[in-house]
Amino acid sequence: MTYSGEYWLKHPDAPFATFLAVVQTHLHSEADPDNFSALKRRVQADRPDDVELQTFKEEFSQLLRGDREGLPRDALSLAADGDDWNTDDKFLAWLWQQLYPGEPAPSRG
Repeated sequence: MTYSGEYWLKHPDAPFATFLAVVQTHLHSEADPDNFSALKRRVQADRPDDVELQTFKEEFSQLLRGDREGLPRDALSLAADGDDWNTDDKFLAWLWQQLYPGEPAPSRG
């Protein structure tokens, strides 16, 4: 199946749908400015029963390792509404550092 636009809103089982939904909710320019701080607090709480956040981190790690099969080219910039990032890799590295500063970012091979 080929996805386009904000496909993760209609297809929550699509590749990286959880990651993209969390990014859009907390980082998009139309999101409440306090949402990113709320996400940071939620990550710091590291609750094992927070299934959405556990899935988010798994998908995030996969993206950082370069395994992006099924991710449309513009999905990250659409979810984050980010024109400030030259590449998805720079955005992902920045976001990992913001959310998981004490953990090394997953990397390719």
